[in-house]
Amino acid sequence: MALTSLHILPVYSKLHPTATIHTVRLLQHQHETLEAFRNPDIDVITNMAMTGDGKSLAAYLAAIQDQLHVIAMYPTNELISDQYAALPSYEQNLGIPIKPFDTMYSEKITQLMRLHQSTNRLEEVRKLLVKNRMILTNPDLLHLIMSHQYGWEHLRKELPVTIGAFFDYFIFDEFHIFNVPQVIAIINILGYLTTGYRDKARERKKFVFLSATPNTQLHTLLQRGGIRYQSIQGTYRSSPQGEDYRCILQACDLEFHEVSQEREHSTEQWIEEHLETLLHFFIHYPGSKAAILVSSVATARRIYTRIKAYFEPYGITVGENTGLTNREERELSRTRDILVGTSTVDVGVDFHINYLIFEASSAGTFLQRFGRLGRHGEFPIYRAHALVPRFVLERVQAQITDEMEREALNKMIYDVFPTEQQFSQYCSLWGTVQAAQVVAELQSQRKLDANQAFTDALVEQYERTYATGDKPVMSKALKKYWRIHKEAPEIIQELRSFRGQSPLSCAVWDTDNHLKTYELFFLLSNTEFEVLDTFTFMQEVRARGLEERTFEKQLLYLKIHDYIPERLQLILQVPYDITPFLNRIQVLHGITIQSPHPVWRDKVNFKLKHLKLPAIVTDIERAALKQKLQLGPLFPVYHLHDVTGGRYSISFGQEALLLDSLLFFRKPQGDKPMLL
Repeated sequence: MALTSLHILPVYSKLHPTATIHTVRLLQHQHETLEAFRNPDIDVITNMAMTGDGKSLAAYLAAIQDQLHVIAMYPTNELISDQYAALPSYEQNLGIPIKPFDTMYSEKITQLMRLHQSTNRLEEVRKLLVKNRMILTNPDLLHLIMSHQYGWEHLRKELPVTIGAFFDYFIFDEFHIFNVPQVIAIINILGYLTTGYRDKARERKKFVFLSATPNTQLHTLLQRGGIRYQSIQGTYRSSPQGEDYRCILQACDLEFHEVSQEREHSTEQWIEEHLETLLHFFIHYPGSKAAILVSSVATARRIYTRIKAYFEPYGITVGENTGLTNREERELSRTRDILVGTSTVDVGVDFHINYLIFEASSAGTFLQRFGRLGRHGEFPIYRAHALVPRFVLERVQAQITDEMEREALNKMIYDVFPTEQQFSQYCSLWGTVQAAQVVAELQSQRKLDANQAFTDALVEQYERTYATGDKPVMSKALKKYWRIHKEAPEIIQELRSFRGQSPLSCAVWDTDNHLKTYELFFLLSNTEFEVLDTFTFMQEVRARGLEERTFEKQLLYLKIHDYIPERLQLILQVPYDITPFLNRIQVLHGITIQSPHPVWRDKVNFKLKHLKLPAIVTDIERAALKQKLQLGPLFPVYHLHDVTGGRYSISFGQEALLLDSLLFFRKPQGDKPMLL
């Protein structure tokens, strides 16, 4: 019988022979990061050390050792909180004061406005920036600020000036999770700050990227733009060598199991069949901690409900941590014996577990989730179960041995999972238009010659970054930007946002009695709900003392009655012939729900059909589209029917822009006209 399990050897990371701060001996890659930072010929440092190997401390060393000011960005608020809690330990272990530091994100800004009885969000952000040496935030907010979208009229240019004046460098953590539009947005920020300080050598800004894998698109654009970079990796072995290596990941046993989307072979079914196995593990190894990480929020909710009922009679506590979990419960979940979560915890968050069950549909997801295990040495045993598609399991069985080093495992995982789409054409079709948005904002504010000089210099920087030949690209991109801005402003809104707009966001009164927001299509496929009127919902918001701004201007106000046991197929429809609009991003209207048939479908459709949604439609069937274009199973593509009975696939928002870069030159399968 082919192997489906193996023993993963521990990982030891090389220490630098002499570099020490206080009582802390630095790892080799940490010292190299600090040295690269101090090199005046390096602008960007990419640290690709292994999970659990102290990349965060490496990034903060310049701020701690050299007393510099830094903005550190994390992709989730969960990770912001996790890193914020870690800063005092840096201060204590390194014997160097690092205060003042603070966090900055939407909810925090709202709290400060309440505290100061203020109505000016921009002023609260400005005060956070000028009062703190370290700011922990998200890249979404920095993007809004640096692209002159935060504030109103002339005030939009004030925060970029403040950031440039008060901060020396910028950290982008977990950078590998971002797609091309986010890479472009961050490259535009680098270009903006590089241009502003290119003639001020002592004030030139630096940037540190922390990433599990190299990002070839980032490095290509940096090289084109003349932004000097250095990549740093850790040095590892599977056994200690005197005092020259430190253990960063414990040895563990890893088993692979087949799951599919079919209910009888699903993740939920596998867990149901192995509840007793997990219980015996807890009985045999008292004090153990476990995590179950899945991709679907609905799946996580159902698993949480089931195992909570099963395990809590044995005194084993269970917590939930997903996008639908309120902040207090998310924080408590990390103290529970078993945590059920999604990407809210598998991205970078450090928690103590010795038993892991996780779904994986891509190499990146596998390594991200498996990397949560074995980061701490207080347990006697570490065990993981990877739930993967059949074809991945078959490829694994052909390659694994009884025992493997972690780096060999990582290479195997990249080999056995399919390569996902890189959207390389996006940069030339839409990335330049993203850059043009920043230039357009500056041009609209132009009043002083100095501002004109900066705008011209920024255009030159973007030309170097995005041009692939002798022909200039920015003048064409600006014309395209203004044309689309006039004809289809909804598409420009998508381009201007960091991770995409949320026109389908609904206010939700959930089954746990908490109020939150979530996306309509998910709710239609996974819940039973009723539609509430806006007044009733907002009355409840005010009664609980919640921030009204969070729940205003939502598409619908819903009360969830239950999460259904099996996901329903969502089919959309339009009351016209869709064929003239195939394979090019359009702003579509009149979209409604054909299936499923909730009691409240008419009210949902009344709201939905009036929306103008950036979308792309193709005549390639959904499953074939994902396979042919290597989109990955989680890429959101929906079924669409038109008035003629034709069946199509449709994506919305930022994903529509990504698909447009792949379908731009493709003709429909039949002899149907294509609108150009």
